[in-house]
Amino acid sequence: MGECQDIESKVNDVKSPPTRWLEGLILVAILVLAFFMASIPHLTYEYPLHIDEWMRYGGAQSVVATGHIVYPSPFQAGETVSPDEEIGFHLLLGELQMITGVSWLNLFRFLPGIILALLALQAYVFCGGGAAGLAAAFLAALIPTTVRFLGPAFLVPVALGLSFIPLTLVVLTRLMSDIRGPVILFLVFLFLLFMHPPTLAVVSVMALVYLIFFLSAGEKSSRFRQSMLGLASVALVYVFMLFWAPAFVSFVVNEAASPALHLQLPPIQGAVAAFGYIPAILFSLGVGILAHRGGRESWALVLCAAGLLAYQLLYPHFYIGPDIVYERGWLYVFVFMALLGAEALVAINRWVSMLFSRRRFAGAASRAVVGIVTLSALVMGLRSHLAEPYYHIVDDVTYQDFRWVREYVPAEYQIGVLDTAQAWAFADISGKFAYASEVAPNFHPRGRAAMEFLDNGARDALWLSARNIGMVYGPGLVENNRLMKVNHNMYLLVREEGS
Repeated sequence: MGECQDIESKVNDVKSPPTRWLEGLILVAILVLAFFMASIPHLTYEYPLHIDEWMRYGGAQSVVATGHIVYPSPFQAGETVSPDEEIGFHLLLGELQMITGVSWLNLFRFLPGIILALLALQAYVFCGGGAAGLAAAFLAALIPTTVRFLGPAFLVPVALGLSFIPLTLVVLTRLMSDIRGPVILFLVFLFLLFMHPPTLAVVSVMALVYLIFFLSAGEKSSRFRQSMLGLASVALVYVFMLFWAPAFVSFVVNEAASPALHLQLPPIQGAVAAFGYIPAILFSLGVGILAHRGGRESWALVLCAAGLLAYQLLYPHFYIGPDIVYERGWLYVFVFMALLGAEALVAINRWVSMLFSRRRFAGAASRAVVGIVTLSALVMGLRSHLAEPYYHIVDDVTYQDFRWVREYVPAEYQIGVLDTAQAWAFADISGKFAYASEVAPNFHPRGRAAMEFLDNGARDALWLSARNIGMVYGPGLVENNRLMKVNHNMYLLVREEGS
């Protein structure tokens, strides 16, 4: 690697044991900070937060229960899920739960902090340790989470996918001198294909930029040969995707080319403010520093970061490209802001030392300036994290209602209809199927039909029977003599004789 490592390599070579101990202690403190920042939404709430978390909960639970990667959807009346484009993430969660024995609720409560700490550690490694590595790890720990573009505080595929950006950069900059590089790249791409295809798209484009830059090294160079193998691994994974999930590929391609097919959501607002203006300013300085330094690796990193940022800024005007990349794209930009911002922090330290080079307090002045910058970034980031509003699908009462269904409702009752937002949690906690699970304003006919049924007092027993729905949950008025109340807001459909 070149960018961050070059600055620190000579220092690291002669670093004394006490200095290494101090660096290790600071790194541990940053990893603890990362764990805490990701845990903020769960400090007073023990259940999954976003519907995407409930979705992963249900997918992982179904994979464990069935033992197959083709499984019934708990959120769509048991309809078969095949292929599950994020089956790798669901398998990972299921395996972690079975191996550790930790409860599902605790898995979703504490694993996000571990994943963000892993991202911070990988940022540290990519920047070669030392001051640059610590700065990158610190800035990565401040990456925010919002209900719009998600983030590290949620146990969702994109949160884990972020850690593959510095991992891939390490491979591209350090391991491409022999066959290890292309092999590891292929494994990374293959895992992301099954774990989170949008992250695969970002990481593979990033890899293409680096690999193409190193093709110019000449055909006799080992980097040229490994770059050709890397390009082949990218192509191979995408060819495999075409055969594995052709309908998904067709949908994404058609949507990317047609603005009318994109999600009807307003542009993302306040993303930079959520991360903090100090990291953004440091990122801008880092871009300038790398551009001035030049070299293949510097320019490749700058182009990757600038390209992602340009996509985020241009997409709301033209709506060309995959909308899911835009919806998650600020998170990828934030990772690059952390890596390039670290470059700026190191440079600021050096500039201040040079400015006061003839003063005895030069070292103290540079540390003070860097300390003020980092402390200000931390305060602003912490305030942003604490101020972020999160919605809660269930409270303690609702959770116990759904647990009661798991324990006491007979097995012949498999499908329930309820508010489509609460349906996600109902399916996961009760172990039953929800007829329709969706967020307002109910984009699909099934969700709209379910809410209309409930709003009309659940009168239509034939509607229930035709869809094999045996359970109704809701606080609203129920005007159906075939529905028997069995618990708080819980009704079972009384079967007619002979049915």
